[in-house]
Amino acid sequence: MLTLLEEWEKRKKQRASREVPLPSQSQSGIAIESSSKKRKSNLSPFAKSFNVNVRAQLDEEIARMFYTGGLPFNLVRNPHYQRAFTFAATHDIGGYVPPGYNKLRTSLLLQEKNNVEKLLQPIKATWQEKGVTIVCDGWSDPTRKPLINFMVTFGNGPMFLKAVNCFVEVKDKFFISSLMKEVIDEVGYQNVVQIITDNAANCKGA
Repeated sequence: MLTLLEEWEKRKKQRASREVPLPSQSQSGIAIESSSKKRKSNLSPFAKSFNVNVRAQLDEEIARMFYTGGLPFNLVRNPHYQRAFTFAATHDIGGYVPPGYNKLRTSLLLQEKNNVEKLLQPIKATWQEKGVTIVCDGWSDPTRKPLINFMVTFGNGPMFLKAVNCFVEVKDKFFISSLMKEVIDEVGYQNVVQIITDNAANCKGA
């Protein structure tokens, strides 16, 4: 009988030695809170004042835009790329939503076309002094649509005027001649010194 009691006491002590005491609920809450405070305290004053984490997240979003959209990396050298983000960072425009697909290809495109034409007006005003040369050339775009480019060259260099899609047109000398007359009227006949075309028969005939 005594042996059985001794064996039971021995096993009881062994079980007690294997049990690991768990922290109470209050102790657990204190530990989590202290861990959170420790993570926050790891940020230096510099990081806190300049929102380093927010800046890093913005960099990641911009990078994903390039990767998922197949954008060339040299786009970052475009001055308007830098200017757009600088403008947004220095102005209070909370809730701003960037332009969507339709706005980019309609109203904003027309607005920028008018802006470019306005910027070109001082250059066009110089054509009266020395005149210009009209240059036209036929080529095909990546989808093999036939196009005719019209440009003017003058003292300051070449300037693109327009490209005409000739997909459904008969590109004979009469059609080419009508396009040339439109360009001459646009430039001003008094400013035209000469016209240069390629050596195709329809261009020579025009």
